[in-house]
Amino acid sequence: GLRTESPALESVETPPAWVDRAHENLSIVVPIYNPNTERLLLELAAMLLQRQTGRIIPLAIALAPGQLDAPTLEEALDRSNTLLQQASEIGDAFGIPTTPLLRIDDNVAQGISRFSREQNATLIIMGWGRRSRLGARFFGSILDQVFWSAHCPVAVTRLLRSPYELRQILVPTENLTSQSITALRFAHEIAMTNQGEITLLHVSDRTTSPSKKAWIQSQISLMVKKVCPSVPVNIQIVPSDDVTRAIVETSKSYDLLVLRSSRRPTSSGGLVLSNITAQVSQQVSCSVILLSQPHRTAQAVFLSEP
Repeated sequence: GLRTESPALESVETPPAWVDRAHENLSIVVPIYNPNTERLLLELAAMLLQRQTGRIIPLAIALAPGQLDAPTLEEALDRSNTLLQQASEIGDAFGIPTTPLLRIDDNVAQGISRFSREQNATLIIMGWGRRSRLGARFFGSILDQVFWSAHCPVAVTRLLRSPYELRQILVPTENLTSQSITALRFAHEIAMTNQGEITLLHVSDRTTSPSKKAWIQSQISLMVKKVCPSVPVNIQIVPSDDVTRAIVETSKSYDLLVLRSSRRPTSSGGLVLSNITAQVSQQVSCSVILLSQPHRTAQAVFLSEP
């Protein structure tokens, strides 16, 4: 949930960058399949690299049957090559180095995760359609499997407009964990490019005392000064017994909602999103970005320090 149960928020510390800039350039893998969402995903990747040194790797997965000379594979290869050509043209238009690559695999999700590891990717950007359900349990889906197996952060997006039009950004925050700061840094990069504004939303219990609310706001303010010194950030503390409803209602005035999600396995091997994350992602009417980090890099933070 997004409500703070403990009497104190975690201490505010400037987190490390998500990648050691001294060692390598950034590589953002963008799996492409739907031509209707391809451009928006690539635009988001280009935006994130505007002030960084790196490249976009559009990835097309052609599913292979038992025989590699099967007509169905030939059709998949032709379709994939068409999408990759379009991706290359989009990347060129933004002036970002783009390396379209094709992979033949018998499993889409494993192909994405394995390829991203082979390329030492620093981020995977994927999309989910507006009509697709992102429920509390989505075991068996491609998103589920990539979330679970990827070695790097994954950003699952539902973009209703160009990323360059997203100026009012809402980031719900439960407490000052590294995952919350990751979401804030991600929003910061978009706001910097679009000259936008960020609102940090903290939903508190209705019984929270005024003095505790003031303390929570002061702690969040300290984090904001360290993470987002150059972007306007508003802090809203909303009393409510229904966290989901509070987030959904607030999001109606925003272009983008940035949510974070931990990777929690189920006994069957799938993943469970928090109930609030799942419910909010289904009910909001604005664009959504859902961020997930691998277990071993739970302390990593997206993008360099401002």
